[in-house]
Amino acid sequence: MTFSKVRSIAALGAILALLLVGCNTTYEMAVDAISNPSITDAESYIIIPRDPETDTNDLRYKETVDYIKTALSGKGLYEALNAEDADMVIEIDYGMEPPRQEYRVVEEPVFATIQHPDTMQQVAQTDPRTGRTIVYNVRVPGRRSKELIGYEERLKSVVVNEKYLELTAKENTITTSSDIPPQEIWSVQVRNFDENNDLREYIPIMAASVTDYVGEDTGSNHNIRLKEKDDVVQFIKKGIVQKPASKADLPTNEG
Repeated sequence: MTFSKVRSIAALGAILALLLVGCNTTYEMAVDAISNPSITDAESYIIIPRDPETDTNDLRYKETVDYIKTALSGKGLYEALNAEDADMVIEIDYGMEPPRQEYRVVEEPVFATIQHPDTMQQVAQTDPRTGRTIVYNVRVPGRRSKELIGYEERLKSVVVNEKYLELTAKENTITTSSDIPPQEIWSVQVRNFDENNDLREYIPIMAASVTDYVGEDTGSNHNIRLKEKDDVVQFIKKGIVQKPASKADLPTNEG
């Protein structure tokens, strides 16, 4: 095997290792969900931004909405064909807070340099003139290696980027004229606190975190961990979203 082939194989191995590390990234999310037990039959929805000034034609907004629709489909909810037919209006808000500095206790590995003992190795050398072979001992210095001997805690300054995704479902009062505000049906808030500032990377992960908590009540923050290769994350990223439907499209029990 030539040196160039060895170098190519090594490079390929390094790339595969980096891909595996990326796929195994663990995302920690804090989920807080509440629900209104008096309303349990709301299934169809329309999605609107919480901020009325949001550009709904923005590609980032559309991508986020697609992820959310996929997450909601996992709970049996579907998008209404017309706003008037929807059971609920889901307000969404997402973004990233200004970065802030925090001090955290972190565990860092401690390595020690290990000096392995020297070894003796026999070497045979043949004199080309006489053909006589001489065997003699050669001292081979022991190798040095670094080995993990434990962990130590230390205070570390980190820049935290708080990323969030919030969904709030309310009664659809578009066709009614009343001064009474619509009832809230359920709400899910997802937050992540780490050093990563790539919001787009985290949107599908946060949408995946919503899936199990729509219509649920956590009572307080519930911490979960997701990985890129988890089924629910892959489901969200594939974007299996059905076209908008109206109640007339649903099967009935008649006949």
